[in-house]
Amino acid sequence: MKTITRTILTVMLALSAGNVGASDLSADDMKYRRSSIYSILVTHNEQKFSKEITEEFLKIPTPDKYNDMNLSVRVLAGHADGTSPYSFYPGSSSKIVSDASIELFLKSNAVASRLVGKWFNRDLLTGKCDMELIKERGLYNASVFDQELAARSTRGIAMLEDAGEELIGNTFVLVNEIKYIDKGQRSSNWGAALAILGEVAAAATDMDVFRNTGYLAGSMVSTIKGFRVKINTRLYRLVWDEETATNFYRNYYSAVPDAGAVSRFNQDRLNFHLEYIGNVESSGQQTSFLGIKEDRPDIMIRKACQRALDENVADLQKKYEQFRIKSPLVSVGPITAYVGKKEGITPDSRFEVLEAQEKDGKTVYKRVGTLRPNPSKIWDNRFMATEEKAYGAEFGATEFIKESGGDFYPGLLIRQIK
Repeated sequence: MKTITRTILTVMLALSAGNVGASDLSADDMKYRRSSIYSILVTHNEQKFSKEITEEFLKIPTPDKYNDMNLSVRVLAGHADGTSPYSFYPGSSSKIVSDASIELFLKSNAVASRLVGKWFNRDLLTGKCDMELIKERGLYNASVFDQELAARSTRGIAMLEDAGEELIGNTFVLVNEIKYIDKGQRSSNWGAALAILGEVAAAATDMDVFRNTGYLAGSMVSTIKGFRVKINTRLYRLVWDEETATNFYRNYYSAVPDAGAVSRFNQDRLNFHLEYIGNVESSGQQTSFLGIKEDRPDIMIRKACQRALDENVADLQKKYEQFRIKSPLVSVGPITAYVGKKEGITPDSRFEVLEAQEKDGKTVYKRVGTLRPNPSKIWDNRFMATEEKAYGAEFGATEFIKESGGDFYPGLLIRQIK
């Protein structure tokens, strides 16, 4: 960014390579810059269990290796008659969500500009912005940050660029289309099973969608445990390049109420963009429901959906380099990190070890070695792995074997390369 007419900020990394001790990191020390996610559900209203799937999707937390960037609209509900403001089904025979229809929603609802506004805590009515979220998530020293508000130094510009590249530019949108796998007679039994769950299940789940008459029939247990879904996940990334950033600071950023900035931002919302990265689809394999009580069909649906969604996030990380996570080493004797099967780790996975360094006011990552997981020490951190007594659920972290590099220390970052 060459010219910025608004505030220039000088920032300081809270975690530097030279300040990490040799002892294991505690949970409070696990601070590092994460990418951010806004996750959306596309639901087929004409499909069985659409309402139940929606209820459970909204309970799924943002993956813990990412920051939550969710906006108010989380569910796009299709209607065959086209009455929904977020409908993808103008014709009664259409059951396919196209990339074009998704992109039309994202553009017509100015999702990119809304994400930018959230980064700067922008007030919709006054246009007032601040840098609090960027300071917090960028691990910047707040006192130094504030002292340099008017510095306008070369280093300040570099640090502001750094914040944009590391934080704002790593904002992603996941559009998840969930499809229930209908197995003919099995699906008919499913409907009957849910219909007779009755007040027993309603009381247990506290969910009105299960509030019917009757009670759970034992003959339906095997059918309930056959619930399966497939999720097609589309990945988009917020465009935050030099031109976009310069334009934002010059025309829309204001530390005080500014009616002109409000007007300009509202008129120019479509100047902000999302770029399509790619998509993956989960395998739709059957999920084990060991450890779930038979009167909790909501948990069964949640587990099937969350496992499939985690599978897609892991596949996207492997497929697209820009979406790959970094995670700190938490110990070096043995070498461990808080990643596991939820992130798609297998005995064949490989990781590079990165050291965060500062160069010309910006953060750069230098490879200092490589690792591979110990095949017998891969943590099963998938949703409800402990309840189903899965092997490795009790590990608490994955143990790694060094392939190359010198002395490692807690706080170095690892990133999957295979």
